Amino acid sequence: MVVAAVSALALVAEAEVSAQPGPPEIPDEVVRRMLVLGLQNIQRGLCGGLNGCAPATPQEFQLPPITLGMARVAMLAGTQSAVARWCGLDADRRSIAPTMRLVRQKFKLDERQVALIAIIHGIQQGIVAEQIKAKGGECDATTRSRLDAQLPKG
Repeated sequence: MVVAAVSALALVAEAEVSAQPGPPEIPDEVVRRMLVLGLQNIQRGLCGGLNGCAPATPQEFQLPPITLGMARVAMLAGTQSAVARWCGLDADRRSIAPTMRLVRQKFKLDERQVALIAIIHGIQQGIVAEQIKAKGGECDATTRSRLDAQLPKG
């Protein structure tokens, strides 16, 4: 079901340190394509205050500024945020903000790397929100309760 992004971030952080693979929920090829899509759109992000990010360089496409594990976590967090919104939970405060805080603290990333993670998160959130909308229906009580328990309270 929905994986808690903060827990996934902790797993990826440990995997990054120990050189073991991160969470396997999303195949590497899918993550690579999302990472390229994020780089193609990085100029839409903010790098340092209100300054927009420069477009990605050819070198960044060859050697991305974040790992596949970090991109995978951004995708998992984007999925979680979309489901949280669908269930009427405060995704900004309880999913997005804690994820971005943890990314900054745990990985010691620069603003460009954080912006890329935010772009990937947003793209994934939009994709999942559209899929949820296309399926119709409402968030059931079990899903909402499980997600509510997984998300940080504030």
